[in-house]
Amino acid sequence: MSVKDKYTTFAELAQREREGQDYERYIQARATDIVIAAPHGGGIERGTSEIAKALAEDVFSIYCFEGIKRTGNKSLHITSTRFDDPMCLELLETAATVLAIHGCAVEEQAVYVGGLNAGLQQRFIRLLREGGFEAFEGGGDHAGVHPRNICNLRGGGGVQLEITRGLRQRMFKGLSRAGRRVTTPVFDVFVGVLREGIDLREGIEGI
Repeated sequence: MSVKDKYTTFAELAQREREGQDYERYIQARATDIVIAAPHGGGIERGTSEIAKALAEDVFSIYCFEGIKRTGNKSLHITSTRFDDPMCLELLETAATVLAIHGCAVEEQAVYVGGLNAGLQQRFIRLLREGGFEAFEGGGDHAGVHPRNICNLRGGGGVQLEITRGLRQRMFKGLSRAGRRVTTPVFDVFVGVLREGIDLREGIEGI
């Protein structure tokens, strides 16, 4: 658990926070074995749920946990190895592969690609670089290799993208709630690259 986390489990959070006022969940189950997850969306890691929804479109299953407080959304952060919302875990049961979208507080414009699916990790790094983005293997806090990380709960593991604040700022008019309603061409290119990585599916089959 991150030392900054206020809550250690989803049940603890749900006892203290109000759904529909402090947080909300966006869940769509579709006929697919791929789940896109943004467990720190809304005002927690700003821009991640918008990216996840655009990526999932009406094709992939999706789970977003979104902080909607006026201020203080960081208090809703539960680290990925302890994120245990039953509705999220139920959706993950339908998945062969999970792609988790996160944001990190780094000003450089880059993506750190982690997770236990090494083949898919390398595919995303290659495609992101070909698309004009700085992309690196995730290490340390960005590695996403713990078996209890929500991206790794199914099959042979999934992929975690840690998108820096600097890059997310280029994807929207701003990172405020109003600013995130207006995306830029960088957002469109980024989502397109991610969708290509999923649609190719080489490295996913057999998991």
